[in-house]
Amino acid sequence: MSIAYNEPITFGRFGSAAGLNSTGIDFTEDGPDSWTNAPVAELDIQLPFARQDVVLQIDATPFIVPDLLPSQKSFIFLGGLFVGYFTLTGHSIRTFPVNRAAVSGRVARLTFVLPSAASPESLHLSEDQRELGICLSSIVFRTVP
Repeated sequence: MSIAYNEPITFGRFGSAAGLNSTGIDFTEDGPDSWTNAPVAELDIQLPFARQDVVLQIDATPFIVPDLLPSQKSFIFLGGLFVGYFTLTGHSIRTFPVNRAAVSGRVARLTFVLPSAASPESLHLSEDQRELGICLSSIVFRTVP
């Protein structure tokens, strides 16, 4: 499925991301968000050839637990090329420039490496065994004039 610039990829059971080839993202919950549920979460993204500069905008909330897990770290790659790094301590919208070489018109893998992902079970909070990292609300590839 081709992704259009400036249109959000939405999450949740009925979001547009559920139709993309992905791993490490849980689309079973109702609502407008989806949790990453593994230390690596990936989506296949096909964007048209980039004729101008592109930025990646991520709207996310981290899985944090006071005194146990104060933040979530994430490394982002597109087509194997490093895009950016962020640490979240609360809900945030982050923007990263994307190397135009990563946007070729072919399918590319958008990868989130989440070394701080942890299961609520491992933290003795519940029986939930998913390794939660960030809760994604939307991802947008924006063109920059």
